[in-house]
Amino acid sequence: MLKTFAAALTILSLTAVPVSADLSNKFGRASKKPVKTARAEMLPPPGYKGQWWTAPNRCEYSRAGRPGETVWYLIINTAHRKCDAYLVQRGFKDAY
Repeated sequence: MLKTFAAALTILSLTAVPVSADLSNKFGRASKKPVKTARAEMLPPPGYKGQWWTAPNRCEYSRAGRPGETVWYLIINTAHRKCDAYLVQRGFKDAY
């Protein structure tokens, strides 16, 4: 069994296609798309520091994001049909 596995692994490593981490030539970069920010009435007021936010449509969100950005992700167990999966308050062009 071990010899069969080793032989299969050897064949796979000899015939594998080289992997490229940059697929932007094939699929394009996300940064070409503008960042879609949420409607102002759905976002918390300026200066809001809390971890959770309940939007006017009664959808509840949790704050997340990399340093310098703020994204509010929907808390799934409070979701209903009118909830967006996330709200981008301040984002970078390489995601969303």
